[in-house]
Amino acid sequence: MSEILKYKKGSIKQAPLPEESPSWDEFCEMLWEEIEAGAELNQPGFKVVRKLLSDKRFDK
Repeated sequence: MSEILKYKKGSIKQAPLPEESPSWDEFCEMLWEEIEAGAELNQPGFKVVRKLLSDKRFDK
């Protein structure tokens, strides 16, 4: 995911994440496939992060 974040605005990390979700630092260490899998399993924060990373408004 850290590769994806290189092409996103830095403000994306200011988005609040739900309680009990991993931190942005923890998400940065994950692969996109892990985020997709977590979103499919409705794990806290994964859908939010997937949506933010897929949103073209946050592209540099």
